[in-house]
Amino acid sequence: MARITCNFYSYSVGYPIDIQIILPSLSPCDGDVMPELTHKITEKYPVIYFLHGHGNDYLCWSRFTSIERYVEERRIAAVFCSVGNKAYMNAEYGENWFDLVEKELPEFVETNFPISDKKEDRYVAGLSMGGYGALVHGLKHPERFAAIGAFSPAVVMPQMAEENSGIALGHTFPPMMKAENLVDDLLATKAELPKIFLCIGHNDFLYESVEAFHQKLVKDGVEPRYDSVPGYKHEWAFWDLELPMFLDWIPRNDAYAKMDRRMM
Repeated sequence: MARITCNFYSYSVGYPIDIQIILPSLSPCDGDVMPELTHKITEKYPVIYFLHGHGNDYLCWSRFTSIERYVEERRIAAVFCSVGNKAYMNAEYGENWFDLVEKELPEFVETNFPISDKKEDRYVAGLSMGGYGALVHGLKHPERFAAIGAFSPAVVMPQMAEENSGIALGHTFPPMMKAENLVDDLLATKAELPKIFLCIGHNDFLYESVEAFHQKLVKDGVEPRYDSVPGYKHEWAFWDLELPMFLDWIPRNDAYAKMDRRMM
């Protein structure tokens, strides 16, 4: 596994940002199973763009879960960035975080690293605030993402902002996109929705809102993978439990899909 941290100037937000990339690579175990040890690759890697939650940054997925091992075993790349507490939305005065995730981040990563730029190889996932971000990005641009992973998503954020003069999580936002409205828009145009993985712990303070969103999807004829798990709150133990299930669920037809190291 290669873990790469880099800093680049973002034209979407107007200053440099830090990102981290995990690439599958040789490990000491490969000497027993690969006839030729090499760093050359025959195909670009599929990729998941992971979005952090409120109060977190691009390092938290790696610090609090076993994501590095999970993606290495499944031979899929992972990308992480920090947006502060800005909910992956364009801000009122120039910090365009939605534009960063929607276009600039994939453009930078897929140009400079051996990562696929094909829709069928690109996924977006997030937890809490990042789960909301994953849903709005995947549903707003279904032509860019094959699947969405929404871990305890804060689908109530637009309502919070509406009830507090545009303020949510201590920041002022322009009108925020609602995940349910984006679903309606896609269904109205008969567009194909990305596959959706949705999970929530029964003791999570967001449980009722996520359950309501799930029921709306089912009523509309959309069948997400839905894990509603007793005994868990809004916590890393739950997200680490669900993460391998999401990784095994995502639809994959890439060259690395059958090279799972857990089967070696």
